[in-house]
Amino acid sequence: MTISKGETWGDPGELDPGAPMARDDAEVARLVEEGRTDLPIGLLGGDLHRTLGSPPEERLHAGGLVYPIDLLEVRLDGAPARLAAAHVVARRGAWWRHETAVAMNASFVGLLDLGPRAHPNDGLVDVTVGRLPWRDRRLARSRMRSGSHLPHPGLRTSRVRRWELELDHPTPVALDGVEVGVARHLVVEVLPDRARVIC
Repeated sequence: MTISKGETWGDPGELDPGAPMARDDAEVARLVEEGRTDLPIGLLGGDLHRTLGSPPEERLHAGGLVYPIDLLEVRLDGAPARLAAAHVVARRGAWWRHETAVAMNASFVGLLDLGPRAHPNDGLVDVTVGRLPWRDRRLARSRMRSGSHLPHPGLRTSRVRRWELELDHPTPVALDGVEVGVARHLVVEVLPDRARVIC
């Protein structure tokens, strides 16, 4: 499904008593990996939840909105694929000090708006790759909360269905905020409409 700017998204729905619940993005991915996709997943927190406007839990129980979402299929150095619901982050140390890569299905990584154009159901992943000199890193730090660190000539951005990157050094990689290993070769592919969440 492709979503255009300003287009209504999400349908009214009710939380099924047997629905699986997720308090963060990693739980969404885990539930899908376990095959828990017959009912919409009740979403209570995480960066995907924030991207959807951080609706209060009361709305979920009173009748929320059901959103179809894409997921990211991630392969690190040829290992078996894993899923991510919100983002993939590869970095060593401080943001952008060394080659850093983010692949965003949601807008946020914690308090940082690293995917200001990202949408969890547009069939695309928003990618930013690069490194910045010290002075630019300091300026970028103050702008990452609003997403205004982009565009920047030192950071390459793209919006793609599939993304592949060879990093210059082995780099810690986190899926949905959970570090899953160190890798040099990343492949990220969008799985359109792979799950539904309700919040």
